[in-house]
Amino acid sequence: MRALNAVSGRAQRRFLRPRRVKKLSILGGEPTVFADFLYVINELDKNWKITVTSNFDSPFFEQDIGFFKQIKHKARLRFNGSLHFIHTPLEKFIANVQKLKKAKISVHTLFLVAHPACLDKALDYKKRLLQIHRRVKLQRFLGFHQGKLYPGQSGPNTGKEQKDGICDYGLYQEGFGQKQAQAILCHSDKVLIAPSGDIYNCHYKVYTGHKDRLGNLFVDGVRVRIPRGYFLCQDFGFCNPCDSEGHLFKSLRGETKSISAV
Repeated sequence: MRALNAVSGRAQRRFLRPRRVKKLSILGGEPTVFADFLYVINELDKNWKITVTSNFDSPFFEQDIGFFKQIKHKARLRFNGSLHFIHTPLEKFIANVQKLKKAKISVHTLFLVAHPACLDKALDYKKRLLQIHRRVKLQRFLGFHQGKLYPGQSGPNTGKEQKDGICDYGLYQEGFGQKQAQAILCHSDKVLIAPSGDIYNCHYKVYTGHKDRLGNLFVDGVRVRIPRGYFLCQDFGFCNPCDSEGHLFKSLRGETKSISAV
């Protein structure tokens, strides 16, 4: 927590503009299964605006209202919910969303993952969620199901609700199909911190503990330089579907490619 709170530039004032608080997203897997999750939230200082993305299906949510009232700085904390309804019962998800609201904790958006195995239920589930929350988004499934990479060019899983969705499905299959790696020039300005403190700019490298890290949060005086332009990556082909949107690529010949509308 000391390392995170020591990250510079979290609340800079430039000229006469209002101070902008830095945003921190806590993701997983499921972040609330971490035993010290409440401690983490409470120890992050006021210069962080925190968004937690959760499936609302962990022992953390089995606590009573008094437990949630221990959370400090509620004004700078919000939750997003991601319902994977092939794993989490709808009523359990709804009950835990309502529990957070009752504890005066902000719930921003509920995402309903439109898994290809259960598309016939997706719209019914969305209607049910809209009865308890006004921001519900049908989120298309990104990943493999029965050996096939989704989303595809055709079919109901193309995700009409996502305006910034994938537009080059051929490039998506090539870069995210987990078949063959190739060199490419990649452009990404993400900052992803693994539990080890290692810093990366894509999910594939986080999940594999890749040697191409940008630094480590726990090194005293660390200064991480995030590449602002294109950089050489040898792993195109094994990219994680989480990184499909908002990425730009260039072939080694200099041809620009975009999987999504950016």
